Amino acid sequence: MMTNFKMDAQTYKDLNIFSDAGGAETIFSLFKSTKTIGGKEKIQEMMEHPSSDIQLLKGRKSAIQYFCDQELHLQIKSEQLDLISYYLKFKKVFSRNNMLDSWVDFIGKKTSNDYYIVTKGLEFLIALLKYLSRFLAEQQANKPPEYLRKKLEELERILSLDSIKTALDYKEKNMKFYQVSRSDHSFRGKENADLLILIQLVYELDAFETIAASAKKMKFCLPEYSENEDLEVELIGFFHPSIEQAVKNDIFLNQQENMIFLTGSNMAGKSSLLKSMALAIYLSHLGFPVPATVMKTSVFNGLLTTINLSDQIAEGLSHYYTEVKRVKEAAITLMENNRMFIVFDELFRGTNVKDAYDASLLIISELSAIRNSVFFISTHLVELALELKKLDTIAFKHLDTFFEGDQPVFTYRLKEGVSEERLGMYILQKEGIVDIIRSVPRQKISNSA
Repeated sequence: MMTNFKMDAQTYKDLNIFSDAGGAETIFSLFKSTKTIGGKEKIQEMMEHPSSDIQLLKGRKSAIQYFCDQELHLQIKSEQLDLISYYLKFKKVFSRNNMLDSWVDFIGKKTSNDYYIVTKGLEFLIALLKYLSRFLAEQQANKPPEYLRKKLEELERILSLDSIKTALDYKEKNMKFYQVSRSDHSFRGKENADLLILIQLVYELDAFETIAASAKKMKFCLPEYSENEDLEVELIGFFHPSIEQAVKNDIFLNQQENMIFLTGSNMAGKSSLLKSMALAIYLSHLGFPVPATVMKTSVFNGLLTTINLSDQIAEGLSHYYTEVKRVKEAAITLMENNRMFIVFDELFRGTNVKDAYDASLLIISELSAIRNSVFFISTHLVELALELKKLDTIAFKHLDTFFEGDQPVFTYRLKEGVSEERLGMYILQKEGIVDIIRSVPRQKISNSA
């Protein structure tokens, strides 16, 4: 089974996952409030690797759900984890594991910076080990889901190692010199690899806690995954988290109608809706909560969007040719991967109306014959609908706009059918551009003899 989820740099850019030149809040920043730097790095690692492995997605979702339900708050501190990590990777010579040499080490090094790193690292590490031991005991009664239970069992295995069990009885703030030497010799020696694994597990728990807390704060839902062979996507109350007081919409896609043809006037919100939809697909393929009230989805093998496509000036390419190249990339991707989710915003807007109409009709008609992927396409060319209605795989949707008196009202509501409103001339006239042009002083051309 394919588990690598196809998603390219353009799609990450379109959805503002990690960076946004316009200064808008990135999606990554929604989950940034981890207790540790390592926890934040874990979230970034997850977000860089969306997956088509349904077991991984269900497992990660179950762990986040567990943290939500139990309202768990890890008692860990970033500065302490940082020092523990630094200590475990510290390259100085290990302390020696016998009484006489331990005493010599203690007398010779007790005032050195190296010895401080060792003793402070051990103090924080043993305190962490004691906390994790209590944490594990508390979770046993709560019956964590299998995915999380396996990670807790790995923690328990490490905590049961002889040298670690011995260290749990030490008073970490007042350790004897031989206890320091013995523990250091073991922790930076034979137990080092296991302890580094333990720290990574703690970072992952920190990530789960943060994702769960963010979901609760932003009122996201956890997705349900369909294992049916036929494609389906059900999104109720989906929205974009970067839009204040965002209007929520519903969408339903299935194998019979696997293409959405979206129309709407200028400023109706088409691009934002496409981003919201694609973002829900992306987050669901991390096993993360999604900005919606309910989501049920098939597992896709990739997500490809074309929303903020720019000219490739350095390569001497026009906007239209850049669009053509992007459509070609999508076509090649469809040859190599089934079950793709593909979004095109304003297909072929970089050319004249006649070419845009003909090219759009050709590409949309051909794509509509592909039944094992989903397509979401927006356009201003509402005239296309007359021809496309002959195809039974396309659902026609529009974002509702209407006039109250001479003022347009943008509802941002997704409705059935094709948009009838055209606001291009209204916007032009409202800005008074023609009046400004007419007020520019005209220079008379003299008649020369």
